[in-house]
Amino acid sequence: MPHVKLEYTENVQWKNPIQDIFPELQTVLIQYARVKPENCKSRATELKDFHCAGKSHSGGFIHLEISLLSGRTEEVKTNIGKECSRIIQSFIENIAEIQVSVELRDMDRNGYFTTNQL
Repeated sequence: MPHVKLEYTENVQWKNPIQDIFPELQTVLIQYARVKPENCKSRATELKDFHCAGKSHSGGFIHLEISLLSGRTEEVKTNIGKECSRIIQSFIENIAEIQVSVELRDMDRNGYFTTNQL
């Protein structure tokens, strides 16, 4: 825990390799949510089929979803969301064409099962 899922359209121009973003996002989670680094699970998915209504052909998006066990304060979640958005934007070459969104999800502790020692 947590699960970090990054979806991005194929037209995002990255300044650095996409996998370089995960240690930076993980640092935010360690700092604000006090998670153990070894429990972070991160993945990225490039989207080839997408549609951005009202955008030109070059429009695209990045959506970061972070699932955390419930119990974090609104302040903690706000700090995580803002900082992760900033990090994502710092990785994008064509930022004017790309919409960035971050979603934090609370996972019910009673409904999450793992072999990992949380």
